[in-house]
This record gives sequence, structure tokens and C-alpha cells, in this order.
Amino acid sequence: MMKIFAIAGKDLRSIARNRSALVMMLVAPLGLAALLGFAFGGGSGGFDIAATKVVVANLDEGAAGGGGSASGNEGAVIAGVLGSPELADVLEVSKKQGAEAARSAVDDGKVAVAVIIPKDFSATIYSSDPAAATQVELYENPTYEIGGAIVEGVVGQALLEFNGARAAAAAAVALRSQGDPPSAQLAATAAQGYARSGGVPAALEVAQRSPQVPGQQDTAGVAVTGLILAGMMVFFMFFGAANAARTILDEDQAGTLPRLFTTPTSHAIVLGGKFASVFATVALQAVVLLVAGRLFFSIDWGRLDAVVLLTLVGAGVASGLALLVIALVRTPAQAGAIGAGVFLILALAGGNFTGTAQSGTTYAFIQKFTPNGWLLNGWDTTMRGGGVGDVRWQLLVPLAFALAFFVVAVLRIRRRFA
Repeated sequence: MMKIFAIAGKDLRSIARNRSALVMMLVAPLGLAALLGFAFGGGSGGFDIAATKVVVANLDEGAAGGGGSASGNEGAVIAGVLGSPELADVLEVSKKQGAEAARSAVDDGKVAVAVIIPKDFSATIYSSDPAAATQVELYENPTYEIGGAIVEGVVGQALLEFNGARAAAAAAVALRSQGDPPSAQLAATAAQGYARSGGVPAALEVAQRSPQVPGQQDTAGVAVTGLILAGMMVFFMFFGAANAARTILDEDQAGTLPRLFTTPTSHAIVLGGKFASVFATVALQAVVLLVAGRLFFSIDWGRLDAVVLLTLVGAGVASGLALLVIALVRTPAQAGAIGAGVFLILALAGGNFTGTAQSGTTYAFIQKFTPNGWLLNGWDTTMRGGGVGDVRWQLLVPLAFALAFFVVAVLRIRRRFA
């Protein structure tokens, strides 16, 4: 055991003097995670969308005897919905007196969308003529696709509700014509109340729910930066392990490794020392990134027990894969080229660059064939409040990959230096 520690210590001192490798292991993943995280919402639990500037020109002249706000002015209801506090984070609403002024605001780039409510809007809603119709105009800047879609959805839903009110009113007219005044009055009252509330029945509520981790009552929100840094951390652990394992090829070319294998020290002891140095290097790299993520980006990585196990298993996977790549090549140049290709393919297939986002069932299926895909899923679950029991398969499957990589690497190296 002391020989293993001695070999590992020698390699660790050599790695510590390699400044370019340290930059690749620590600075690069932090920098990339910061850039991508800030681009997709910083430390928030979701994507930040800038409020879309909207101007409303309410030309509605109202309807005599109408039950809506402002003496039957139902255009004011739509304007009120767009300017409601619930939509303040996504819509910044202002008002204009005329349609041309509203359109000019869009043409001049001052706002993204102009909502123009026609003067006969309320009159159409309260009209007894079932063929009466009108249109609310949305004058949009086509470059603001997301903001335009939000406004279209809000206005479209309001119009849908007003159409429901008109249908109820039409039913009241039909009942009255058939000689059923009580039912007609009840339907008319319901239609008036429906329109007065902007088409939202008071008895209904909206319930918002989030996906839950099995065994957990509540699920914590996850920062985008945390998801991305987890992917970058696992990805650069592969490169950190490869840089550490490259000492095997350096010693092979220098002739010290073959001579070491001729000593009474067994192959298992030598390779054990090499694996220990790679494992320690990658584990330290992960700890530094975890601490930096917590301090600089306020990332909550989750429960300590799950975080520790995911870190150790991830270091084992990276170390085993690095030894396997080294065992299959002959020179450091080959190790760099082939290793980079293998790591990039695994990263693309496992989702390292997408922050554990699932793009469909096919992609999710492919991820299960990569150790990093399982690890990233485990980090996602842990950051959402999961414990060791919730990530047991995300630990066991990558651990099996790590053992397989190490066994194949050992067998290959033993054959080479037999």
C-alpha cells in the first residue's frame, strides 16, 4: 500500500507543476459555465425573458346598458388584463389615444406590439344580432416572436371568453323567445357576469405544479448555471483525468516505466498507484468546481451524502476511461487526439452541453448508454432535493462503467509490458 501512495504522490507532484493542465481542469469549466449560465438566465431557476413593450389603443365606445367596466366598455377589460400585475414581468404596457399613434410606436421600434381595440367592440359583444362581428388588431414587429406570441395568447384567450359570454347571451334570447323568462333571465345574468369579469369564472382557480422527485414532497428549483456547470464539470473531469494519466506514456517513452515493471513491484501495484493519482487529481478538480459554483454562483448542489458519492463515482469513471484511452494508444499525441474525440462524443450523447435537458425519448434513450448521461441525471436529481436513494441507479450504473474501463485498461497494459 505504501508503494501505491509513493507512486501516486510522485505523479501528483508532476501534475501540480503542469500549469496548462491546471487551467484546463479548473479555469475552463468555470468560465464556460459562467458564460452559458448568464446567457440562459444567470442564477435564476429558469430562463429570464425581457418584458415585451406593448401599447394599447382602446377605441371602444362602450355599449349602452352594458355590464362591463367603464359603463359597458369591455375594451377596458382587455387593456386591464394586459396591464395586470400577474403579467408585469413579461409585458410592459402603455396606452395611446389613436390607432395610428399605436402603429407608429411599433414602426419606430419603441414597442413590440400594438393592440388596437375597435370602437364597436362592446357593441358587438352586447349585440342581439348573432351575425355581428368585429376584430381586435395586433400590429406586431415580426422580430419579437416570443413577446408577440405572449400578447396573441392573452388577447386570444380573452376573446375566447367573450365569445363564451355571447353564446350564453344568445341562449338567453332563444329561451325568452320560447316563453321561458326565468331561465332566460338566469342565462342573461350569467352572460353579463361572465363578460364583466373578463371571461374568468370566479369559481375556478389555476393550480401550478412542478415535477417531483420520487420520495420528496417538494421539489426545489434548479439554477440554469448549476445544470450547466454540472455538465461542464463532468466533461472536464475526462480531460483532467487524461492529462494525469498521460504520465504513463511519458514514462514509457522515457524508459522508466518498463524498468519499473522489471522490479519486484507488481503490475497491479504500479497501475494502482497510477489510478490513485488520477483519481485524486480528478476528485480534487471536482471539489474545487463545486466550491466555486457555490461561492460564485450560489448553486445549491443538494444533500451532502449524494453530492459526495456522485463526485467520487464521477472521478472513478473519468479515471477508468482515461486509463483505457492510454492503454489503447502509443504516444501522447495519439492520446490527445483520440481522447478528445472520445470525450466529445460522450459529451454530445450524454447531454453535457445541454444541462441535462431532455430533447425527446430517443435522446433520453441514447443517454442511458453513456456513464456521463447517468451522472448528469443524478446531479439534476440531487439539485432538485433528491437523496442517495433517489440516485442509486445513477451511482451504480456509472460505477459499473468505471470498473469495466479499469479492468480492460489493466489487461491491455499488462499485455503490452508482459
